[in-house]
Amino acid sequence: MTEQHESRWSLAHTGNRVLLAVIAAVLIACLCGGTDLPVGTQLVILLVVGGVTYALVTLLHRTRR
Repeated sequence: MTEQHESRWSLAHTGNRVLLAVIAAVLIACLCGGTDLPVGTQLVILLVVGGVTYALVTLLHRTRR
């Protein structure tokens, strides 16, 4: 049988999913930075957005198999 190699740019790689989650979280954090939210709240928002993004992308990747 031949093995099918996935592109290293695909979301099959955990590092790519983490990078996407970090980028999404940083973008949202930048948008929150213009508000008067306390820093602690901004950090919580950053972590939640990153976690949700990673979980969603991972879930969508696994259902496509």
